Amino acid sequence: MPQADYTVWVDVVAKRKMEGHTRFLARVSVPAAQRLRNTYISALKSLENNPQRCPLYIQNVDIEDELRYLLFSARYRIVFGIIDATVYVYDVQDVRQNEDKNQV
Repeated sequence: MPQADYTVWVDVVAKRKMEGHTRFLARVSVPAAQRLRNTYISALKSLENNPQRCPLYIQNVDIEDELRYLLFSARYRIVFGIIDATVYVYDVQDVRQNEDKNQV
């Protein structure tokens, strides 16, 4: 198995948000929640190799760090930055919630 090029670090707030999404989904379907969790873990693992492949994330806040995102499970987005050989996951977002907020 090839060695990972990057270490992935997940912020505690991002972990809690993902746990919240999974718990919410589990109230409707435990198998669906398990699939979501497995897809999330696979997405995080994929960031260990070539995270630069992911598009830039355009945020509304003016910060100097370059952020990127990775969509997974068709409805969720991992927002992360790359510093040296570490991928820092800052947020996990339900894309549908963002779309709903933009529609008035």
